[in-house]
Amino acid sequence: MKILGLALSVVLAVVTAAVGCTPAPGDHAVFPFVKGTTWTYEGTVKWTREHDPPRSNSVRWTSRVVAAFDDGDVAGALLDGGVWDLARWSPGKRTESYLLLRVQNRYYLVRHNAKTLFAELRKSGHKALPPNLDEDTWFDTPLKSGAIYRPKDDAPRGDTMYGWQVAESPSRSAFVLRYDTLPDEETLTLVRGVGITWFAYAHHGTVAEADVRLIAYHRGVPREPARPPGRGCARRTFHACAKLPLPYAVSSWDHGTSTTFAYFGSAT
Repeated sequence: MKILGLALSVVLAVVTAAVGCTPAPGDHAVFPFVKGTTWTYEGTVKWTREHDPPRSNSVRWTSRVVAAFDDGDVAGALLDGGVWDLARWSPGKRTESYLLLRVQNRYYLVRHNAKTLFAELRKSGHKALPPNLDEDTWFDTPLKSGAIYRPKDDAPRGDTMYGWQVAESPSRSAFVLRYDTLPDEETLTLVRGVGITWFAYAHHGTVAEADVRLIAYHRGVPREPARPPGRGCARRTFHACAKLPLPYAVSSWDHGTSTTFAYFGSAT
C-alpha cells in the first residue's frame, strides 16, 4: 500500500488515551471494563444481496459497553454493536451483543447468549463460568508476538489457521491479531488500555468485507474512584508504528476520558 503525501515509508499511529487502574498485576488490562465506554469507527463495507452484484459503502459504527463489572480475577463487558457486526453488514443491519470476558489473564470473546451469561456472571462470579467457555478463547495477557490461542480440546495443527494468532507487535502496546479459516479471514489491532483500533474482515467466496479504523474513543466513568497516580493509574501515550496496517498517519487529542483521532494523507 503506497502512502501519498508522507515522507516516511512507515506509518506512525499515535494513540493517546487516559486509562484507569489495572485490574491485576502486570498490566493485563486490554479493554476498559467500564460501562459507558464507546468506540467509534469509520471505513468501508462490502456486501452482496441475492441475485445482485456486490455493493460497497462508507460506514460509521459505534460500539458501546452497556453494562460491565470488574471483580478482579473475573471481569466482563457487555458490548452492543461490536465490530464483528460489520463482517456481514448490509443496510438495516441491527446491532448484536457480545461478551468480552477476562478470567485472570485470559480473555474470551462470547458471541452467543452474551446477555444471559453476563447476567449470571455478574450475579455469581466464578460459579457461573460455563464448562465450555474454552471454546470462546481469545488470547492471554501479556500478549506475545507469534502466540496462537485455540481451545485446548482442538486437535493439534501444523499451521496458524483456526486460532487467534498474534501476528505482530508494532509497539509495546499494540498487537495485530489474525483469525484465518478456509472461508474467511479476520484481522484486528489491539491497543492496550483502549481496545480495538482497526478491524478488517474478508470472505473468500461471496463478497463480504469490512475495513474500519477507530476515529473516536470515550472511556466511561468507573463506579469507584480511581486510585491516585503512582499506584497503577497513569496517563500513557501508545505508539503503534512500523508495520501497523493503517493507511494514514494519525494524530490525537486527549480530552480527559475522550480521545479524538484525525487522519492525514491518502492511500491508494
